Amino acid sequence: MSMTLIAVGASAEAAPSTKNTNVASAEATTSSLKRMINIRSTGTKCGKTVIAEASGRGRMTLRIDETRSTGSVLSKNIELSKGAISAGVGWDVTKSRSITVSGSKEVPPGKYGTLKAYVKYTGKKFDVEEFRHGIPDDWVTIRKNKTAYRPIGVCFKYSER
Repeated sequence: MSMTLIAVGASAEAAPSTKNTNVASAEATTSSLKRMINIRSTGTKCGKTVIAEASGRGRMTLRIDETRSTGSVLSKNIELSKGAISAGVGWDVTKSRSITVSGSKEVPPGKYGTLKAYVKYTGKKFDVEEFRHGIPDDWVTIRKNKTAYRPIGVCFKYSER
């Protein structure tokens, strides 16, 4: 097991965990010590916002060729710094990444086609615990199923009428 301890603010001491073995980062703030646990892959998913689009009446080829810069997407109310999240998920959640959007689709004669591009993401899901001395087990889960996604490419969706 590998554990990264990241301290920010007031000094605090990390307590050993007895119940969770997948602990990636801990952070001391002025009021408490927090850590990410149960870090697991979410697989891939397509974003919901169109980043490029081409449309037209066939017979023709729709083509999209451009480069976009896009950043990580984080859940709300995680209660950890971006540095601690970056250490836990394994990539810098503060940096944007350049992706190339390139694709084409043939529209049949007499049809109207639309080709849309979306950012493709891969991600990690995790829980956040807070250290509270004096209670059973000392670590209390304060946030469940939080997510961090990073861009890895492009998804295309084609429709015609």
